[in-house]
Amino acid sequence: MFRQFHIEDTEAVVAIFRSNIPKYFLETEETELREFLAGGVENYYVLELDGEVVGAGGIALNADDTVSLCWGMVHNDHLGTGLGKLLTEHRLDRSQELFAGKPIVTSTSQHTEGFYKKFGFVTLERTPDGFGPGIDICRMRKEIGG
Repeated sequence: MFRQFHIEDTEAVVAIFRSNIPKYFLETEETELREFLAGGVENYYVLELDGEVVGAGGIALNADDTVSLCWGMVHNDHLGTGLGKLLTEHRLDRSQELFAGKPIVTSTSQHTEGFYKKFGFVTLERTPDGFGPGIDICRMRKEIGG
């Protein structure tokens, strides 16, 4: 179901991204996504269902010793089916396998803020319209361990 992203998956991931415009992403972010995918991403994964890539997301170690959840998305046709939860659990599990004990951070929108709160993330900062009109930046963090 999950596997490492390959460069050949780029158009499938971009199609997932486009399916989530304008609520979750802005069209102008596509260039940034393409640059990210072309940059030899190491810990980026795709979620396949019946041979079709329907979700993608990754993790990255930051200079401040936190782990970011990056470019996580599920095709709009599959929202609300539990695939987003599976994708997030996979990324949280991988972050602990690779970077055990490090806090996890994400910058998401108000539309998915509640989703991440279910996983124990806490909102640290909110920037209204930070990503663009109608899409706030919600900086969130999850502490690991005790």
